[in-house]
Amino acid sequence: MFLLFLFLLSTNSWGVNLKASADKLASETTRIGFGLALFGLVLSAIYFMIGRQDAGQKMTQALLGVFILMLSPSILSFIKGLA
Repeated sequence: MFLLFLFLLSTNSWGVNLKASADKLASETTRIGFGLALFGLVLSAIYFMIGRQDAGQKMTQALLGVFILMLSPSILSFIKGLA
């Protein structure tokens, strides 16, 4: 009986650790996203310098990606508020 009680208590701590891991993963994902966004902006600037035809489209896509990445916490809180 005592072992069952200890097992039930430990499952709650597993949930806390899982949430902490998910929060850490979310912060790392945002950091990686900003790194990729910076790479996209630099690449589109290089396209502008060498005169490629699709440079404007690449810059627009990179800027929209940065915009969505910056607004992602607000978007997630809005969606959570709907549920």
